[in-house]
Amino acid sequence: MRLADVVLDRIARGLDRTWTYEVPAGMEISKGCRVRVPFGKGKAQGIVLAVREANDAVPSGLKCIEAVTDNYVALSPLMVDLGQWMAEEYLCFPSQAYKAMLPNGLDSEEPTVVLVEAVGERAKRASKKQRLWTILRERGPLLQTRIHEEMPELARSLRELIKEGSVVIRHELPQRLPQSIAPSPFTLTTEQQQAAERIITSAPGSVWLLEGVTGSGKTEVYLQAIESVLRAGGQALVLVPEIALTPQTVLRFSERFINMVGLWHSGLSPAERTKTWHDVRTQRISVVVGVRSAVFLPFAKLGLIVMDEEHESTYKQEEHPRYHTREVAMWLARQAGVKLVLGSATPSLETAFYARQGLIGWIRLDSRVGDRALPPVTVVDMRHELKEGNHSIFSSVLQDAVSEALEQHEQVILFLNRRGYASFVLCRECGKAIECPRCAVTMTYHQHEDALICHYCFYTTKPPRACPSCHSPKIRYFGAGTERVVEEVQKLWPNARVSRADRDTLRNRAGYEALYFDFVEHKADVLVGTQMIAKGMDFPNVSVVGIIAADVALHLPDFRRAERTFQLMVQASGRTGRGNRPGTVVVQTYDPDHFAIAHAARHDYDGFYRQEIEFRQELQYPPFANLWLLEVADASVQEARRKAERVAHVVQSLLAYGCEILGPAPAPLPKLRERYRFHILVKGPKSEDVYHVLRELEREDFGCRITVDPYYML
Repeated sequence: MRLADVVLDRIARGLDRTWTYEVPAGMEISKGCRVRVPFGKGKAQGIVLAVREANDAVPSGLKCIEAVTDNYVALSPLMVDLGQWMAEEYLCFPSQAYKAMLPNGLDSEEPTVVLVEAVGERAKRASKKQRLWTILRERGPLLQTRIHEEMPELARSLRELIKEGSVVIRHELPQRLPQSIAPSPFTLTTEQQQAAERIITSAPGSVWLLEGVTGSGKTEVYLQAIESVLRAGGQALVLVPEIALTPQTVLRFSERFINMVGLWHSGLSPAERTKTWHDVRTQRISVVVGVRSAVFLPFAKLGLIVMDEEHESTYKQEEHPRYHTREVAMWLARQAGVKLVLGSATPSLETAFYARQGLIGWIRLDSRVGDRALPPVTVVDMRHELKEGNHSIFSSVLQDAVSEALEQHEQVILFLNRRGYASFVLCRECGKAIECPRCAVTMTYHQHEDALICHYCFYTTKPPRACPSCHSPKIRYFGAGTERVVEEVQKLWPNARVSRADRDTLRNRAGYEALYFDFVEHKADVLVGTQMIAKGMDFPNVSVVGIIAADVALHLPDFRRAERTFQLMVQASGRTGRGNRPGTVVVQTYDPDHFAIAHAARHDYDGFYRQEIEFRQELQYPPFANLWLLEVADASVQEARRKAERVAHVVQSLLAYGCEILGPAPAPLPKLRERYRFHILVKGPKSEDVYHVLRELEREDFGCRITVDPYYML
């Protein structure tokens, strides 16, 4: 008798364990197969963790597996082990980890293409049917979709030929298109060549930080390393933090690796995702460019992972399983011998620390390609602008720079990490801001919709004519968002063509691609956007970058606030001076002396790192300790506080294992989606003892949400 240990596709306490089933005689089954099993009075899907021979102590009354779902193994043994590791590391159910690895609506059989083929003989009477039959006889089997696309007038004739038996249908796996590697159009700098050689010649499983200033040619180093992997018969994964970066990245990689590149992000349809998933598994695709979930694709021969802009917070998944892509990629490097390259001009403090401690390899690119200089940065103190009587969004320095660029037919990027028209609406009589009734946050005014919108729960309402609190008509709009910046640009430079890039204007893949190519082709003169345009994009005609409010994030209750401010400033600054034109950057701030802004203005990562790492060590924040954010929430503030106090009582035992416990306290956003929230922060070393206590919290009915290594503290 054979037995199979199965994890059920059920997300519920008490079911998060393995269940043992008998394997019917003759059934072909292995680790990683999806199966259908009886469970209770119904049926359930599951993943096989192991298949083993039964010993003498077989439990009585075991049920049998009913069927193997697919004609292929859905998860490789490596991915099964990864799911188990994720469940332990991120305190989630194994089924949640496996759900993240498999696309929704995955076919039980690999998708095939439909071919139509002429058979036998047919009387040669002139007709549409005879014309189509002759085409198929002369040209051989054709894709049915091709006939519908190229000869739609013959679609009815095709159906009639199939019905009479003169044409037959065949289902086949898609053919692999002819693939090739184009030579690089660039001559590598000495720094680039040395960097590529170090990665290519390194041992399997090596992890590298590729730290290169903006415009230093990190992408070409990636391409060289990938080419080496492909020529050895392997596959490569390129991770990007934003869907906005995929159009230009895919274009660059597709031109180099012809018919080898696939795309993976949330904007794909279920059918597209399923096709890509199978193409990766069967090696019809050798390179994938994708966002964080692409790390779970079923590569048959993965040799290299490139994680571009590795510092970006979007690599952290905020819902279960709350993994960080970097840590998953490092696990794959250790367990499967996959080389990993972490690339950034502004590495995360954790990655920079690992490199400087010699825990991972460290490669630096200190010069821009073509010996182009990094753009000079002018920091404008907006307090002085107000004293001089300038109440505009734009400082006089920025206005002059934009005017000059437009006169020279150059392009401008204006960066502001706030969307909407106004950040908040305030009553000048009583001083109260209009808040979301479901969340303890101010609502943002969007002029285009003429609506107040909560950016957390998306509650929407019309702006009031009078204050809801004191009924005064003295309502005023404060702060600026991207929508307001666009309006001001159009007032000051009425002939300029303006594009806007934020979550309100870019909702799908077509929007991202249109934005990128329109701006590259100079169909717009000024691009106003949020952080999605501050990184990675290469616009050679941009000569001015204006950072409207550099200190937006500096006052958030988040220990990474200085790091994020520095990174956004440097990344945004790097969008200029990348072509033949020299660039300039204007940074507007009310806090010009803050060390993050001062170091970013000098492009001084080392100086920023030294100052920030001292702060982290003093307060024992990552990378010097691990964090666990515990959150409880309830519709009643009293009940939420009571739950938080119960959780705090349980975690007091962690003090014995060297942990520090902060809280409970109301969350920085104390009410969200009509639920009151309390936070407890645990800082300390990772150990089995610590995880044992945290797992008990997950298993008990405390309603406690635990985030390992949180990236959002709000």
